[in-house]
This record gives sequence, C-alpha cells and structure tokens, in this order.
Amino acid sequence: MSQPICFGIIGFGWRAEAYLRIAKQLPHVFKISGIVVRNPAKYQEAAERWGLTLYETPHEMARHCDFLLVAVSKASVPAVLEELVSLQVPLLVETPPAFDEESLGIMSTFAEKNGQIQVAEQYPLQPHHIARTSLIQSGNLGQVHHVQASIAHGYHGISLIRNWLSLTEISCEIVARRFELPILEVPYRGRQVQDRIENEVQDIAMLSFRNGKSAVLDFTRSQYFSPLRQNRVLIRGSHGEIRDNEVTISLGTDVYDTYAIQRIQSGMEGSLGPLSLRELRAGQECMYRNPFPSAPFSDEELAMVEILTRMSTFVRENSPFYPLTEALKDVRLSLAIEKSITTQASVRI
Repeated sequence: MSQPICFGIIGFGWRAEAYLRIAKQLPHVFKISGIVVRNPAKYQEAAERWGLTLYETPHEMARHCDFLLVAVSKASVPAVLEELVSLQVPLLVETPPAFDEESLGIMSTFAEKNGQIQVAEQYPLQPHHIARTSLIQSGNLGQVHHVQASIAHGYHGISLIRNWLSLTEISCEIVARRFELPILEVPYRGRQVQDRIENEVQDIAMLSFRNGKSAVLDFTRSQYFSPLRQNRVLIRGSHGEIRDNEVTISLGTDVYDTYAIQRIQSGMEGSLGPLSLRELRAGQECMYRNPFPSAPFSDEELAMVEILTRMSTFVRENSPFYPLTEALKDVRLSLAIEKSITTQASVRI
C-alpha cells in the first residue's frame, strides 16, 4: 500500500477546514503536514483541536510536503503564488487568482512560466457532473454542440460548459444581461430567515463559439442555498440529450430510449451502512462509483476528494488535470460576461 500524500495548507478559512475534515476521514490516503497563518496565536486553539502544526512561513512547512494547497482570499492569491513558486513545490490553488482584466493579464503571463500550479475546481468533479461527462464520452449522445447550464456562477459554470463541449479554443461572441427578481429570504449559510421578500440577481449569458458550438449560462446566487431555486442542465447532441438526470438517445432508425441517471445511496431505510453515495447508474451502465463509500461525504466533499486524488497523481506522474492556464480561460470568459452585462452590448474574445 502506498504512503499517504502529504500536503500543507496556506490559510485557515472555511474551505481549509473542509479539507481538514476530508483528511481526517481518510488518514491512509491524505496527510496534512500543517498550516501557515499570519497570526499563529489567533488559530492556536483551532490547531490543537485538529491536531495540527502551525507554521509562520511556507518555506518551513514545504520541507514536509508533497504539495501545498493555497486557500486564501482571491485578492491575496497572486502575491502568495509569487512567493511560493521559488520553492519548486507543486501548488494547488483554491481559486483562480484573477478578478479583472489587469490581474488576468498578469496571471496569464505568470501561468505560462509556472506549470506546477493546478486549480481546485470542484464542479466538473462532482458525481452527477462526472456521470454526465461519462455519458458524453461514451458517444451515445453523438456530437455535442449545445449546453445550457444553470448550476454555478461565473468561471465555475464556464468550466462545466467548456468541459461538456470539449472546448480548448474559447474565441466566441457573448451577449449577457442581468435581472433582479423577488424571492423569499434565502437561508444563506445557516442564517435565520423570516417570511420576507428580498431581491436576487439573475445573470443570463449566450455564448456563440467560433467552431459553431453554443451555450447558455443562467444562474442566480440563491440556487446555492434556497430550496426555491433548483439547478438545471441541458446537454444536446446529434443523437440524444441529457435533461437534468434524464437521458434520451437514438438506438437506430426511428428507435429511441429514455432512462434516468439513478443515485444508489447507502445508509437509507434498512441499510446499516454510512449515509453515502455508492454509485450513479444510467440504465445498466455505472457512470460514477464512489471510491470511498465507507466515509459519509457530501457530493461537494467527494469532488474535493477527487481533486486531492488528481493532485496526488500530478505530483507523482506529472499529469496535469486543471492547470492555471486553463482556469484562466474560464476566468476570461466570465469577465467577458460581466463586460457584456455592464455595457449592454455583445463582446467578442
């Protein structure tokens, strides 16, 4: 059995704690060497609770790590990366470090020179999205040329669109608009809500790519938290389509089949197993199998497990999975959508 991969974390926010929970559940796979924080005294109690070593500098911690996870604010990431690349240690960045055209240009030049940086983009690696990707790759849908995604905002949603359309070249025309809609108060991360109406913002963008493929990105932030706003997916191919979790494909001349992506769950009704996803099936085919069904992980956590697994492979075999150069393409498209919304005009990139 191989030794667990060792990594250290820069930053101690809520996302860092999510990785701590994962490593605690899978100590035979992942080991956290420590955490770097600016003010160790502030986090001493939390570090003792997690059984962690606190470091004042990344240089000190890096000696004990196979890679470093950067989990700081987006605005802080560029300076942190500039400091860390000199360590010659693979880096996993929790968010693409660009938030406007100027920072995008700077980081794009930086990314071209530093190939050891991968980005922890979880959405394409969530189980149901992996299952949809597997269906596309099976060829049953034929040629996929159109996607409608109402799942995540900004570059997160774009990463799904590019993944399902198999896009490496991003030249396109974008038309985007923003709307305000009333909604009952949203239970944002556990806050207490009452029967009050508040406003939410909905962004809708149409993307027409130069190769003839197209997409619609439609999202409102309350989808992350409110049961009143559900996610939606439409993936259209020449021989079939996926509508959320329903699949329709051609079986030949004037013969069709419709089936659902079914979730096989443990820990329900008479099951004595943990409350966890076991697999996702489409008809008779397994589209996703949980590699760690004994741990009670959410779908978000399973995506983070997959990120850590792929980062481990990157460290050992130098096989990139979502390099910073690719992540910045998604940021570029996201910024173009914002520009179209602001200018009320189409944008070409």
